[in-house]
Amino acid sequence: MKKNERSLREDLSFIFRGMKEFDSILPGQMQMVIFNSFLVALTPYVPVYMSSRMINELAGEQSIKLLTSYILLAITTTLLLTALSSYLKKRIDVGYHQLFTSQEILLNEKGHRLPYVNIEDPEIRGLRDQVSDNSGATGAGMASLYWDMEIMVRNLCSALIGIVLCADIFFMASDREFTGIYGVVNSPYAIFILVGLIAVSVWISAKMTGKLFDVAFEVYSNGARYHRYGNFYTLDYLSDEKAAKDIRIFSQRKLIVEEALNRCYIPFSDGDKREKSASNKYDGIKLLLSALMGGTVYLLIGLKAMSGTVNIGDVVMAYSSVTMMILAFSECSMIFTDLRNNNEHLKRYFQYMTLPEQKDEGELSVGQELVDNPEIRFENVSFHYPESEKDAVHNVSFSIRSGRRIAIVGMNGSGKTTLVKLLCGLYKPTKGQIMLGNHPISDYSYAEYIKLFSVVFQDFRLLAFSLGQNVAASEEYDADRVDKSLRASGFASKLDRLSKGLEQTIYHDYDEDGVELSGGEEQLVAMARAVYKGAAIFVLDEPTAALDPITEHEIYTRLDKVVGDKSTIFISHRLSTCRFCDEIIVMDKGEIVQQGNHDDLVTKPGKYKELWLAQARHYADKMDIS
Repeated sequence: MKKNERSLREDLSFIFRGMKEFDSILPGQMQMVIFNSFLVALTPYVPVYMSSRMINELAGEQSIKLLTSYILLAITTTLLLTALSSYLKKRIDVGYHQLFTSQEILLNEKGHRLPYVNIEDPEIRGLRDQVSDNSGATGAGMASLYWDMEIMVRNLCSALIGIVLCADIFFMASDREFTGIYGVVNSPYAIFILVGLIAVSVWISAKMTGKLFDVAFEVYSNGARYHRYGNFYTLDYLSDEKAAKDIRIFSQRKLIVEEALNRCYIPFSDGDKREKSASNKYDGIKLLLSALMGGTVYLLIGLKAMSGTVNIGDVVMAYSSVTMMILAFSECSMIFTDLRNNNEHLKRYFQYMTLPEQKDEGELSVGQELVDNPEIRFENVSFHYPESEKDAVHNVSFSIRSGRRIAIVGMNGSGKTTLVKLLCGLYKPTKGQIMLGNHPISDYSYAEYIKLFSVVFQDFRLLAFSLGQNVAASEEYDADRVDKSLRASGFASKLDRLSKGLEQTIYHDYDEDGVELSGGEEQLVAMARAVYKGAAIFVLDEPTAALDPITEHEIYTRLDKVVGDKSTIFISHRLSTCRFCDEIIVMDKGEIVQQGNHDDLVTKPGKYKELWLAQARHYADKMDIS
């Protein structure tokens, strides 16, 4: 897989864009990294420079006072630089660990701003997972930019300091004339040789880094996803008490472990070995290159010293400075190549972060009259998912009038839940329009429009917080109202057994004293949440699927009293719940095929009667068996 097809200018633009984004995630952190890099680069040059001054003094006048001042200055400066750098390094390390959490929060906030249909899009979900997985598993993306910039700035500073210290030595003019080898090392040719050594080192380092990235990119492009998949099954699923029954009864452990090994850990490990092997190979080349460069530099400076153009102390400083300078330029080349390669990961990050967001197009306020008497009309509404050309809902028209009980029924995949998501504004119609009063719902502020609905979806989620917070969806809540909502939903018997009452934490995720709820109990809490909100329209998307028919009937009877004269929409696979509804909408293959009440529909040929008789036979067979 090719690394990229971008120009140098485009890559630089990506890098600076990444740095700007980084600063918005952790303000001031990158500046701290850059300043610390300068301190780290400067620190080793202090003893090098001061040692050269001391050696020259020892070879000259040997002033004790001057030697003592050099020693004290070297020790004091080194200690101060090291202490300051150590302090900054600790803060930088803290920032590095904050980066992952801060980035995840930013990504989650972005996801919240996306159109709901995009969140369900497999490609967008995959892009989101790639950003998180590669960052978490390999440190790619923002994390790599974090450390690469630290190394890049440190080496650039090191190279510049080395140039400054060596400038006098290599550009020093001499009144003497030299011939032979001494003439070469004391002429501009020495500078050309030095520049050539640096250029060769930089070129080889860049090539090695590029080839190493090819191996690493191949390993980690899918490796992070495999690693996450394997960790879920071996660390989460195998240790989950809810999965323990299936694991034991069906002997799943061996299957899960083998699949995780064959599909995840072994391929990831093999790829990791290839990367380590390539890295060791290139480390060997770097070691050989370093030895050749060091020998050549020593020869150049040694010959200059033998010719008498530099002092013995300058030899020490020049050799150390040139060696560090060559290493710094090589490192810069490698890190810059790594930064360009890392743009592949930054590209995914920015691709996700620049996805079009949900626009609150409407400005109309939902007046109190519409809150008290909401009337919603579907007018020839069709909808298809972005990846499909076939309508999930096709040419649907019906009305929801204030105070009415409406049931939406149909086989699985008939479009019932899609219809509810359209009603709630989570999806936008591809054709037709949904009206609230005299205006399309898109004309209203979405924040106000969604207040009209209390919804219990089939795939709801509860939080590992207190029971009261779950029902109120808020840290602060009206305890009496929460209590009444829970009892109205049928949770009373469980509530009375909880020692902490509404303060009882759900689940053990963050509280050892948390309680586990059954599937049916979770549904009751979710229904209580809808009751607590007290919106104008209740929408129940098969919320009692995990309950038996008798309990379901009791709950619906209670809810009917709680809801009172408010509009209610029921979606249920049990047609018995439809008998008390004012209107039944029967859907099949995304279309409304029948409308009416139970007494009318059950006597007419059609889908409703077909479903009713099928369920009646099912319960009759169960009664015969019992």
